[in-house]
Amino acid sequence: MDFVTLKTLIVSVECGSFSKAAEILCVTQSAVSRRIKLLEDHYEQLLLDRTGMSLRPTAAGQLLLDRARQVLKIEQDFMHDLEVLASKRKISFCCTPPFGMSYLPDVFTRFMSRNSGTSDLSFVFDMPEGALKGLTGNVYDLVLIEFCEDLNLDDFDTYVLPDDEMVFVSAPGFGIEDKVVGIERILSERLYCKKSGCCARRFLEKSMTDLGRDAGEFNNTIFFDDIPFIIRAVMSGEGITFISRSLVAEHLANGSLISHHVEGFATSRPRRLVLQKNKNLDPSMFDLIAGIFLRFSITPPASLVSR
Repeated sequence: MDFVTLKTLIVSVECGSFSKAAEILCVTQSAVSRRIKLLEDHYEQLLLDRTGMSLRPTAAGQLLLDRARQVLKIEQDFMHDLEVLASKRKISFCCTPPFGMSYLPDVFTRFMSRNSGTSDLSFVFDMPEGALKGLTGNVYDLVLIEFCEDLNLDDFDTYVLPDDEMVFVSAPGFGIEDKVVGIERILSERLYCKKSGCCARRFLEKSMTDLGRDAGEFNNTIFFDDIPFIIRAVMSGEGITFISRSLVAEHLANGSLISHHVEGFATSRPRRLVLQKNKNLDPSMFDLIAGIFLRFSITPPASLVSR
């Protein structure tokens, strides 16, 4: 039993004869008869009454006919879904980890609830330089970055989003109670960092340089490429970390962590939405961007709306 033989059975009954079914199916009459015989041999049942002027299904034939129509409907629906899938708008989005971990789940959920039937959204996390390189090479349609170094964004259209605030955090009772501390107060503490070269580490190094100091002065630094692990370690009182406030907002709100600023440290870094110059925005793309602005409770700028 396959789709061809099932369709042959349906067409034969609807036409009332093998010859008419053969014309519709563009095969010989003998091919139609052979397919019906295969079904009858398979089920060991007579499926069609051939004694009258027109073919009629037997009781067994009617049962199979009903099931065949259901099966072919499923197959037809599947083929339709494949066509829809092939025609879906594919959007590739790249962002830095702080936004990706803190805000992207809400943005993604909103977007897919509104566009799952027409669009596919894929996303990756990358450093600002990698994100911009992918945008230039048409690997990404849209990127969102937080950065601390001077980046040349002249070749792109950029849109300002709320800055990303960077803070030191520790556990209550760890021993650092003041909201603002001097650099000497924290140099001796165990500092948990994501891998060397990550955005937070680079921001830390830049801030230390601005103070005329060196990040190497943190004499007990542990690098671990797992932000949830770092947060858990700090909450357990094992040390401190320098992190985007958005990544620990829930813990700061419930009091399981407290934040500190270091005198002389910059408190935030720019966050930008970046597009290729003069890129046309289809409805799906604009809805994704609108969702990002909505997540920050701000309205997309007029220059973006008019693209």
